[in-house]
Amino acid sequence: MKNIEKQSKESNRDYAFRVIRDNIISLELKPGTMISEQDLAYELDLSRTPVHEALQELSKTKIVEIFPQKGSLVSLINLELVDEAVFVRATLESAITEEACKIASEEDIKYLTENVELQEFLLKQNNIDKFMEMDNLFHQKMYEITNKMQCYYMVKSMNIHHDRFRTLRVQGADRAPILKMHQKILQAIKERNPEEARAITAEHINRTKLDAAEIQKKYPEYFV
Repeated sequence: MKNIEKQSKESNRDYAFRVIRDNIISLELKPGTMISEQDLAYELDLSRTPVHEALQELSKTKIVEIFPQKGSLVSLINLELVDEAVFVRATLESAITEEACKIASEEDIKYLTENVELQEFLLKQNNIDKFMEMDNLFHQKMYEITNKMQCYYMVKSMNIHHDRFRTLRVQGADRAPILKMHQKILQAIKERNPEEARAITAEHINRTKLDAAEIQKKYPEYFV
């Protein structure tokens, strides 16, 4: 399991939640894997209580299944939950990107430009983890520009199912089309074309559905 540095003033419970969640999304903890509180507590150098609380919280998102006296299971990927997360994100984020296009400052556009340029560099370096991090920050910036961060946290909570699917989709795939869509969104923002920004964002997020059958066929053991 990939360990992550604890943040300043972060509680043990929140730290455990973040590390376990991130390892599930990155597929370091693969769908169908049994995990134990004791083993996780040892790896994170924590007592079992914050790990137990973190797993309880993760079970509410249906990403972990808890079996009393037996342990916990990283849930298999449920395409119905992925589809629901994609629907919510595409509907909300396309509208938010449209609004961001209207009000983005030159400083905002500079940030987005540098982000996309870094994505291109990371793809050439085949640094997929960092590429996905920049991908996430690119989309997060739209919520920041429009002062809709509560919407962002709501989407992030649901999007864990989509995020795992995205990780599978990115592994071993041609990632150039993802970068191309980000470049198109950025260009629409630079041109102050909100309708185009909205349409491209919706197309970009909904593209997940087109790849579902192929990815499920490639990794059948990861799906319900």
